[in-house]
Amino acid sequence: MKLNRINFWNLFTLFAFAILILFVLYPLLSLFKFSFVSPTTGKLTLEGYYIFLKDSLYRSSMINSLLISAVVTVGSIVIGMTMAFLVARYEFPFKSLVKILPLLTFVLPTVIVANSWILLMGRSGVLYQYISDLGIKIPTIYGWGGIIFILILQNYAYVFLMVSSAMGSIDASLEEAAKNLGSSPLRTYLTITFPVIAPSILASGLVVFTLAMENFGIPIFLGEDVPVLSVVAYKEFMREMGGDNQQMASTLSIILLMLTTIVLIIQKRIVEKKIYHMTSRRAPQPKTLRPLYQFIILGICLTIIVLSLSPVLITYFASFVKTRGPVMYFGEFSLQSYRTILNMAPRAIYNSFFLASLATLIGFIFATLVSYVLVRKKSKVSYVLDILATFPLAVAGTVMGIGLISSFNKGWLVLTGGWGIMMLAYFIRKVPFSIRACSSVLYSIKFSIEEASISLGVPPFKTFFKIIMPLMASGMIAGALLMWVTTLSEFSATIVLYSGEWSTMPIKIFHQVDSGDLGTASAYGSILITAILLPLLIVMKVFKIDVFSSK
Repeated sequence: MKLNRINFWNLFTLFAFAILILFVLYPLLSLFKFSFVSPTTGKLTLEGYYIFLKDSLYRSSMINSLLISAVVTVGSIVIGMTMAFLVARYEFPFKSLVKILPLLTFVLPTVIVANSWILLMGRSGVLYQYISDLGIKIPTIYGWGGIIFILILQNYAYVFLMVSSAMGSIDASLEEAAKNLGSSPLRTYLTITFPVIAPSILASGLVVFTLAMENFGIPIFLGEDVPVLSVVAYKEFMREMGGDNQQMASTLSIILLMLTTIVLIIQKRIVEKKIYHMTSRRAPQPKTLRPLYQFIILGICLTIIVLSLSPVLITYFASFVKTRGPVMYFGEFSLQSYRTILNMAPRAIYNSFFLASLATLIGFIFATLVSYVLVRKKSKVSYVLDILATFPLAVAGTVMGIGLISSFNKGWLVLTGGWGIMMLAYFIRKVPFSIRACSSVLYSIKFSIEEASISLGVPPFKTFFKIIMPLMASGMIAGALLMWVTTLSEFSATIVLYSGEWSTMPIKIFHQVDSGDLGTASAYGSILITAILLPLLIVMKVFKIDVFSSK
């Protein structure tokens, strides 16, 4: 049976809208509704928002979230911009590694990062104890300082990636012309270079602000007396669970959603309207400095990279340490932690792989087709579809989880209590990565190739599968891999949605850390890190696919 391309793509567009409206907009609108419904009378009221403004805990959670996000944004811009400038303008040893290694922070699970720093700088942390034994007083990793420090290390790479790309697009002739006219290097940078990269700095900063605002994993581990919106909303939800009072959890979720959505809209407008386009694009050649200065630059970059990737090494090391309850005997090798998880609780490993694989498979198919609609079928409808498909990037995992449970725990479609709602949340939250990766490759495929195939008698639908999809292979693989690794590490939505036997590795790590069993938590973490990094390294090194090019 012949399929007409227009009919098929129109039908799929309707299907995509239906999926996104049902599982993205509907849960969020349900939260919005519950935030205005009185738990006692069932009537519309502003009581929830009045309580939010009146209660000091709720107010301070919003203020803390905004302050932490602002400080993390500034810190990430300073570090990321500095590294991008050094990499773009100077030659030094191991520069190729410095370009790649920071990007691995994109996929490091927050539960592993938090657990690793607790092992190092917690109250019983090995580094904290060592320094304390020397008579030096230092703060632990808990509280404001620890949250900000770790979030900067986790997010500076977004600035580094986007600013590096912007600096590579600068036309060297502009800077040369300024210098020939007598401009100093500093003035040239401030008047020529900085205005060109400023939109990328601002856009990446807003991305970092959003990620810091919605982050749940770091504050839940290290926050203690520092309440933030994502954690307070989760705790309120857990307190209200089982009753009919969903007002405060919904109210807090909506406030968090409004803040992240505003930032996402600003970021989208900046990207669309304020990017400079160069006509020549002959990038400035990196300078070769004296060896001493080269090693100083290398030392600065490696210090940042080692700090941000240290959780990987710490997790592997701690997983082989002998433990007894919360006590870890560093220096004594043991496989005890691995025996514990493999003999007593292997189900979490299976759950993580099963759910990640299923969500990735469905997302792979969905993203491939959606990306074609967005790139090849441009219209006002596709523009709205693009916004709706990428909107989950602005939704915190806890907010999405609370919304899904509020919408599908009773009524015409019940999904709570099993793996289905977890897989659905993973698909909704992670499919934007795959859509972006596929779309970025599809933009580079000339439409004339498709027209030539159709003019030779190949039906449009068959042309898509026979011609376009093979050319999209790199983007499809990159998108699927990003979905896989980020789904494996998903924590914020999972902790709201999981039940019974459907705990995952991040959930197990959280519970083990909470109970003081850091060795077992590290063993789960090492398996999770291996499952994330090994596929990435194979795809990037063996198949030469730049997984992070469209992140």
